[in-house]
Amino acid sequence: MKMIILAAAAVPAFANPLSLPRLVARQDFGSCRNQSCEVATVAGSTGATVYPYSTYPTGDTQAGDCCIIRYFPAVKDEIYSKRPNLQAYCEANGGDAPAEPNPPGVSTVTVAKRSEPTPAPERREALAAPIAVQERSLKERATCSPNILIFIKGTLEPSDLGITVGPALADGLNSSLWTTVGVNYDNSFDNDYCLGLPGNINARQVLANQTAACPNSNIAMAGYSQGAMVVRNAIARAPASDVARITNVVTFGDPFIGANIGQYSGPVHVFCMTDDGVCDGQINIGLAHLSYGMDISAAVSILEATQKQA
Repeated sequence: MKMIILAAAAVPAFANPLSLPRLVARQDFGSCRNQSCEVATVAGSTGATVYPYSTYPTGDTQAGDCCIIRYFPAVKDEIYSKRPNLQAYCEANGGDAPAEPNPPGVSTVTVAKRSEPTPAPERREALAAPIAVQERSLKERATCSPNILIFIKGTLEPSDLGITVGPALADGLNSSLWTTVGVNYDNSFDNDYCLGLPGNINARQVLANQTAACPNSNIAMAGYSQGAMVVRNAIARAPASDVARITNVVTFGDPFIGANIGQYSGPVHVFCMTDDGVCDGQINIGLAHLSYGMDISAAVSILEATQKQA
């Protein structure tokens, strides 16, 4: 995966291939933080078949773990082995039957020995998820913008685009070149503990809708907070033909910072405040997590750097 690292003010300037503005009070965005990469692996968004870490993420809940098992069946045995009594809890609270298939190329997740490298995720065409895709009319196809941004809002945010990042990001893009499409999903607090997995089905449907309706448009995906997890989970599970259409990924307050995204090798740009606890892979929300409105200008520049002209 091509990770674009945005310079912090205290770090010397470097040659930026996209000529993007430098940001203030930001960390090295190419690195995992605390348990961010562990939780991304548990969610299945990395495409990994080996869990290479010596510890299991903390701060989880039994209900959240049962939910993860339903949406990522391959990780069931490992979670049960790390959380005694969880299987009995799951069986008494909705069961652990799969809600959807595993990500492409992942059938089991095992724990690596310390000396074992993590194998690269297998790349193959994903099975189509059993979700309804509504085709747009020919008239709507004819009016497709050259670029489409699929934006996924954060936890408990109202409307299609939320309030913290989405509306301002959409307003910052040139409306003659961009259309922004929001994703409605169950962005409840409970689904933070399920690592955004339920919302990935809705996001994949929107991605499928847009790729089918606008075959000549570039597609970028962006998400904030829980929406960042949803973006990653959706890309890792979408059909490869849809993933191939994605030209850029931008996330804000991302709990999976530093992790790979299964099936995707394009640019990923992550905005995470140094003191944002959510970027540690934990649900630790403070003022820093609500501050990403200051990054809209930089995010717009990132998206414009790979945009398609009319």
